[in-house]
Amino acid sequence: MSVDVHDDEQAVDVCLIVEGCYPYVAGGVSSWLDWLIKQQPERRFGVVAIVANDNPPAPVYTLPPAVVLFRNLVLSPSLRRPRRLLEPDLSSSEVSDLICRILTEGDPQALGALGVLLHGDPGASATAFSEPDRTAAAPVSLDQLLSSRFAWNVMVACYHRLTPQASFPDFFWAWRTLVGGLFSILTAPLPVAGAYHTISTGYAGLLAARASIETGRPAAVTEHGIYTNERRIDLLMAEWITDTIGASLSRRDERLDIRDFWITAFESYAKVCYRSCSRITTLYGRNQAFQTALGAPRERLEVIPNGIHFDRYAAIEPDPDHPPTVALIGRIVPIKDIKTFIAAAGHLRRSIPDLRALLLGPTDEDPGYYAECVQLVDQLGLGGTVEFAGKVNVIEYLPRVDVMLLTSISEAQPLVLLEAGAAGIPCVATDVGSCREIIEGLPDESPTLGPGGRIVPLMAPEATAEAVAALLTDEVLRRSCGETLRRRVQVYFTSEASAARYSALYDMLTAA
Repeated sequence: MSVDVHDDEQAVDVCLIVEGCYPYVAGGVSSWLDWLIKQQPERRFGVVAIVANDNPPAPVYTLPPAVVLFRNLVLSPSLRRPRRLLEPDLSSSEVSDLICRILTEGDPQALGALGVLLHGDPGASATAFSEPDRTAAAPVSLDQLLSSRFAWNVMVACYHRLTPQASFPDFFWAWRTLVGGLFSILTAPLPVAGAYHTISTGYAGLLAARASIETGRPAAVTEHGIYTNERRIDLLMAEWITDTIGASLSRRDERLDIRDFWITAFESYAKVCYRSCSRITTLYGRNQAFQTALGAPRERLEVIPNGIHFDRYAAIEPDPDHPPTVALIGRIVPIKDIKTFIAAAGHLRRSIPDLRALLLGPTDEDPGYYAECVQLVDQLGLGGTVEFAGKVNVIEYLPRVDVMLLTSISEAQPLVLLEAGAAGIPCVATDVGSCREIIEGLPDESPTLGPGGRIVPLMAPEATAEAVAALLTDEVLRRSCGETLRRRVQVYFTSEASAARYSALYDMLTAA
């Protein structure tokens, strides 16, 4: 895939900013993005895909015709250092102060002011951000921001202000990732667009904030899962981070260790994004509590549920000739908690010996975790029960699935539950994201339709197995829950209703 689909720089209507997903990674968010673009063929879309390094994987999606501009933005590019690296003509104390404000306060004014300094634009600094006048200078390169004496001085100054009690080598590597990514965002070229739409906070949210600040065009963020929550889970579980500050007996210990530094930085990046976006949408109401806690203005919040092509799944006819089957559709990654699915299958097989447990999703995103899951299957003697099918055409499998199971520790509004529901398949899911709203109904559902399956606790294999077994062993209950879920999806979660809401959002943004 080329970096630019078109080399011209005429404005696109909407620039989508994505991180770690489309078009390189299969999954719910990527599928939703592909759907979103295809639903609005009359608009000209640009896509900026934020990737980790210079060698992204092969794309798994073909860009729709409506995408007329595509770019990769590399967070950690291979730097080509010149023999003599010029020092930037900037104040290290001024730059370190702005970075600290971004990292700890989520201050969008600081992001804008830092961008002005790095781009060498004195006029914007004086008028838009109330920074001192300065002589025009050449833009600062990423090399200079990471490898110069100036870069070292900025980093050391921030270390002494932010984490002076923590390990400096650990801070150094955290800085290279967190602030190195920030610098990559600030030095990348911006596509010209009528509006910018990011699908998460994090680095994608920083780019949307920067684009809105620098161009004056509106930006919006749509969150499926809450990015900061997912990063917090990753960081709390990370064994590669060493805690070096001893626990204090004081109730208030404001010292930051490296793990705290990581978490605080991602929360601050979210604050920058929320405060810079004109609209902040999410898939379900429970997410809004997390957004407002990180500074999202309530008057900008909106819920737009996902939708599916109902008729496509409602037309699926169940195949009566198959063993009792439970399935999970999703990537084999830790956040999906595949190990709980496997352990639950072990419990289920004791009462349902001919059980078939299907894992339908790509296995190559986290090879280490996939290997651990395979090892767990072997340890539990489930080789004839649990099947890793890989990436498949889900519609071909759904006729032979009796219960859909989702064991995730974090979700947004999982399309797999909607698809299974449209096919009349009851679902068992953890109490994350909008799973309870899908399975049990919205609080204001009228008339009340009833349960479409069961909600279970996180990381609870036995409780999960009991819920699945109740459906697998009671055909009347299973059919009743399946039909209830089908009706709920048809009433509240269709593709047509969702597409109309996003079309109205884009009309509002591009008319501004």
